[in-house]
Amino acid sequence: MPGQIGGGFTRGARKNISQFGPDWLSLAGLMASRPFRFWLVIGLLVSNLAVGILSLFFLRSVNQRYATLFEGSIPVVNSLRTLTRETTRVQRLARRIAEPENGAFWREMVNELQDEKARVLVQGHEISAVPLFSATDHASAIDVASREYDGRIEVYLKLARVGKLAEAGRYNNDILRPAYDSYQLKLDAAADFVEAQGNSLKERYSKDSRYFGGLLLAFAGWPVLAAALAVLVLGLLIITLLVTIITPEIGWNKRVPRAGPGR
Repeated sequence: MPGQIGGGFTRGARKNISQFGPDWLSLAGLMASRPFRFWLVIGLLVSNLAVGILSLFFLRSVNQRYATLFEGSIPVVNSLRTLTRETTRVQRLARRIAEPENGAFWREMVNELQDEKARVLVQGHEISAVPLFSATDHASAIDVASREYDGRIEVYLKLARVGKLAEAGRYNNDILRPAYDSYQLKLDAAADFVEAQGNSLKERYSKDSRYFGGLLLAFAGWPVLAAALAVLVLGLLIITLLVTIITPEIGWNKRVPRAGPGR
């Protein structure tokens, strides 16, 4: 046909392509060029390497920080359990000394109670001084309860050493046992606090892991976003070229003729 040029395109379509398409064609050529693909591959490799390095440093920092906190709470829990066990043993000895059936062994048990008393006092002082309780009321509560219980045991021992076992038994029931119960409540409260701190650390660890993991995943997913953007650009390019080729006769990209001098 007269209006066609080799390749099946009309002159209007070829004209529209020449007027509208150079920028798009140059962009397509750039995206298809070897240097572009080379630098794209380099960018992918660098990004993967960066994600690996960031992941390594993140995991090390998070593990070190929370491992220190966890390791600081475990000895406290063990010390609280040991102190609870020792105070229970002290209280059991105080009860057995005053029992009439142990009349032949009460002197040995008094000496044993004296040794246990010293250990309980030292352990209570050490627990009240741990950094985990420094900003709480548990430190002072344990220290006060420990000193009070130690003083009650000393009074009990004075009665037992002079053979006033019946009076020592009444003192145990009326004074020493309530002091022991109060001490146990303080230790239980401290143990609950440590357990709550451990649960809080687990929640913070999970939250930080999810947060930084999401950041790393978003950073690692930039090639997918880049590919999606490239597909979008190519799609727009193809649609624009098709519209330019198909619709030259209906006024696409036509210029309005200027009026002549006499018109």
